[in-house]
Amino acid sequence: MRRNRAFAVAGVGAAAALALAGCSTDSNSASGSASGSKTLTVAGWSGDAVMKAVVAQFEKDNPGVKVKLTGYPWPAILTQINTQLVSGTAADVDVVFPGNGNPITAQTLAKGKYLADLSAESWASNFNEATKNVMSADGKVLMVANNSTIIPATYNTQALKAIGKTAPTTWSQVLGLCSAAKAKGKVAYAMAGLAGGTFNYLPYTLTATLVYGPNPGFSAQQAAGKATFSDSQWTTALTKYQQMLKAGCFTKDSLGTSLDVAQKQVATGGALGIVTVSNQIVDIQKDAPSGTTFETAALPATDDPSQTVLPVGLGAGYGVNAKGNVALGKKFLDFYMSKKGMDVAVKAGSIFPSTTVEGFKPTPALAGVSDQVHSDKTAAFPDQTWPNANVTQVYQDELQKLLGGQASVKDVLAAMDAAYKG
Repeated sequence: MRRNRAFAVAGVGAAAALALAGCSTDSNSASGSASGSKTLTVAGWSGDAVMKAVVAQFEKDNPGVKVKLTGYPWPAILTQINTQLVSGTAADVDVVFPGNGNPITAQTLAKGKYLADLSAESWASNFNEATKNVMSADGKVLMVANNSTIIPATYNTQALKAIGKTAPTTWSQVLGLCSAAKAKGKVAYAMAGLAGGTFNYLPYTLTATLVYGPNPGFSAQQAAGKATFSDSQWTTALTKYQQMLKAGCFTKDSLGTSLDVAQKQVATGGALGIVTVSNQIVDIQKDAPSGTTFETAALPATDDPSQTVLPVGLGAGYGVNAKGNVALGKKFLDFYMSKKGMDVAVKAGSIFPSTTVEGFKPTPALAGVSDQVHSDKTAAFPDQTWPNANVTQVYQDELQKLLGGQASVKDVLAAMDAAYKG
């Protein structure tokens, strides 16, 4: 129930495929149904077979209930749903992104009180605080998604073995892997520096351990004007990123490297690994020779493995229109988040569930991080709490300058602070 999107909208949440799938019909609009009605309207993504499967099972389990699905394409969905909620013509259940930064995020829509409070639903207690924070505003849970996107380091197992190395668990081992790869004419981490590439993901892994893991309140402090990017461990994180660049850890001429080229580099063993969102692993596997296997691990930022935090972002999901059929909308989302609903979604779309699902077995490549995904050793993608989409765009632009030697760490963070303040 994910779609690949450009990350500039809700940051990693939107860009990397955090858009949870929605629904599709031939209709061009969605309007809320009357409270108490046995008809439910749902607005989601065009052409999503997964949600169709979820809806079909929900209707089967609830005789007499009819769900009308409407699908919208990207990026029109952002303005379509926002406009409908504002005008009072929205569906009962609508796509909502976690956090902030686009017109249909939970925290943006909270300002107009367009979404029903879902805090009392049974599934709400299944999320850790870091994840619940981006689902909420003013202490109320306003949306939910049934899948997660992870940013691990993904390694070509055979390429690692060929140079006698294993996945690093300390920062020193990361730099050691870069040296060992370089000695063999390879690179440790494939890097796509062109727009839509992977260059923006690695800092999220470093800041998870250095900023958001040790200080879960950093985003709130930043929003209150009591913290900045420049006066935080973001400086350390980007300094380490720069250190990897200087150590030759990345693809040569990464700024001229596209996503597909970087993926093929790790698929064929020219690179030992890559730091990118988990849903890209499938694309990497397609380019790999028969018999090639892949493994994942959280990328360390210190020399203490117990401190390593994994970035886990909640996918875009759904909220209930406060002026729509709230009772039936909540019932639908309860099914959507139930084990039965999750089982339908996993079977139809191979999602990584956002909460623990009994009997769920992750793909072998994700086995290395699957236990950590639902633990307290995770941090949400930072861009999900940034106040506007411009921060993400400035972050990406400045990071490319850093890779090209045209900006310093201080320059990058100063520009991000300015964008954050708006």
